[in-house]
Amino acid sequence: MIGDRVLFVDDELSALRGYQRVLHGEFSVSTAVGGEQGLAAIQANGPYAVVISDMRMPGMNGAEFLARVRERAPHTVRMLLTGYADVQSAIQAVNQGNIFRFLTKPCERAELVKAINLGLEMYRAAMTEKEMVKKAELIGRSQLEWDRVDVHPQEELKSPVGLPGAAQAKDYLAAQFGTDFRCHVVLFKLTLFKTIEERYGEEAAVDYLKSAVKFLKQPLRPEDRLFQWSRDVLMLILSRQLSPHALRQEITRQTSGPHQHILEVDGKRIMFGIATTFDLLPLAQFSNLDGLLEAFDAKLVAKI
Repeated sequence: MIGDRVLFVDDELSALRGYQRVLHGEFSVSTAVGGEQGLAAIQANGPYAVVISDMRMPGMNGAEFLARVRERAPHTVRMLLTGYADVQSAIQAVNQGNIFRFLTKPCERAELVKAINLGLEMYRAAMTEKEMVKKAELIGRSQLEWDRVDVHPQEELKSPVGLPGAAQAKDYLAAQFGTDFRCHVVLFKLTLFKTIEERYGEEAAVDYLKSAVKFLKQPLRPEDRLFQWSRDVLMLILSRQLSPHALRQEITRQTSGPHQHILEVDGKRIMFGIATTFDLLPLAQFSNLDGLLEAFDAKLVAKI
């Protein structure tokens, strides 16, 4: 399929020919000599499912090139080929979110094939997710839409994943208003929850919720608190000595990393990305819960 195409970028023509030779018959491989030609290829023939670039190239190194690929084709899975001398730079590129993974040179064929197959799975999952969101929008049920029902919880809601609910969140917040200037409240909307529930049922949606909770808990500290505010909205209360802007960037970096949920349906495995949208407010600006919720509503309406 056209979505399964792989682009290799290197400043050495012999290396590019080598990739084409060893992967012949396995993948649809295209090549480009250097970063500028790589960007031109993406512009003319993209998007590619996977783009793999050498690190050391004149003019534009691999990390810089893949960062620009991310801007032009955000769903493309990006990988970096690097020698041992450049491993630290490659790790830095991974941590900054510019690439999916790095491969050290020389890279064995089996390792390269495995990495590409993982990249293709991620790309297909992203395309499936994108299509589902698009279809939801077409029927007037945008999964990015927040409404007052979502942010004003049902008091009797019991979390199917064992999280404390809205009542416990209110009790916890009551003693925090206007006091701790490090305390922030984050609302996470699980943007695919309703689509999965409508298409595959409640059990599938709960499994997806469990994966999302596990993913969001990974970077948390012991003192952080996560609540199930409503069926597809989670509330996180955390304390950080960061500005709201810096904290937003940190949360965006942590939640934009690759994480997939595999759903078993009629003997088939369907992959979904853990997709969220969020809003954040410093708690010290508010004296009560109503004021906090109204501020969330105003921000969310402005985004739509």
